[in-house]
Amino acid sequence: MKMNWGTGIFITIVVFLIGMISLVIISSMQPLNLVTPDYYPKAIDYQSQIDRLARTNNLEDKMVISQDANQLYLQFPKISESSKPQGTVLIFFPRDNHLDKEYLISVDDSLIQALNKSDFIKGRCIVKVQWEQDSLEYYYEEGLMLN
Repeated sequence: MKMNWGTGIFITIVVFLIGMISLVIISSMQPLNLVTPDYYPKAIDYQSQIDRLARTNNLEDKMVISQDANQLYLQFPKISESSKPQGTVLIFFPRDNHLDKEYLISVDDSLIQALNKSDFIKGRCIVKVQWEQDSLEYYYEEGLMLN
């Protein structure tokens, strides 16, 4: 077989196509970790999220998140004497959505919820708290390094 310009161009195109097909196959086999699987409806309803954030920022008492060796503590702000907060706490791990944990809010009389840190892996997470109290919704999130 004699090597000429036509043969070189043909070999180059074939190598390029094989490389592109390999890239598509490898890319399609990678896991897809979305922040949330239903992000389109959440994006449409984002104005209510802005309202929850503004309402939370306007509270006199602020939410405090702390940790010790075994527990993660969430201190809820005191909003009213008559009701306790109801909602969810999401421990969100940006690196893998399979590590996320969601809990129902269950506070004691001093408005503190303790979460066992043995349920989580060590590393960076974002604590997202969404609750309702006195018919108003609130939202708070804070980045945290679990150790």
